[in-house]
Amino acid sequence: MPATPAPPPPMLFAFREMRLFQALLAMVALASGVGTAFSAKGFSDSHNVLLLLLTVVLGLLFVWMFSATLKAPTSFVAITEDRTRIRFGSFVDTVVANSNIVGAEMAKHWLPAGIGLRTNFRGDVALVSTTGEVARLVFRQPVRIWLIPRLIPLRARRLTLSVRNPQKLVERFGVPSPAPVRAGRAKQKRQRGS
Repeated sequence: MPATPAPPPPMLFAFREMRLFQALLAMVALASGVGTAFSAKGFSDSHNVLLLLLTVVLGLLFVWMFSATLKAPTSFVAITEDRTRIRFGSFVDTVVANSNIVGAEMAKHWLPAGIGLRTNFRGDVALVSTTGEVARLVFRQPVRIWLIPRLIPLRARRLTLSVRNPQKLVERFGVPSPAPVRAGRAKQKRQRGS
């Protein structure tokens, strides 16, 4: 009776430079908190409805950024035999079936692309806390990631992660094969071009 191969061991990846990212979130929380106080003072002096609206928006931003600041150190990517959990501050906390992950590849993330939750609104989402070498997961079916929790959803086909030891993540899932060209789409392009 042949021995069945042992499943790969669970893996846990922390995001790099989370202290710096946490400090950035704390500065945004502080600025929105100060803005909330000033706009509340302005509203109490003038009773302008726009200042009340600004106070509410800045207050919600303060609460969100403050909670993100507290949760930033608990950001991770955990891989088990059949699932991968991705948590990035209070922005993203999702579980993906490993059968939906086609593969992973190494990439570079540059400073002009920014840090935090980044997207191009065309299927690429990045959860990055620093620049440099990153791992990019490629999905078979898009995964829902919330840009603003429970308000603005994104459909991610590729997810970039600035984890420690990204090459280990790539080794775990393997390099994705090139995407096959769909015959229907290629045929449509030829018809439009003629």
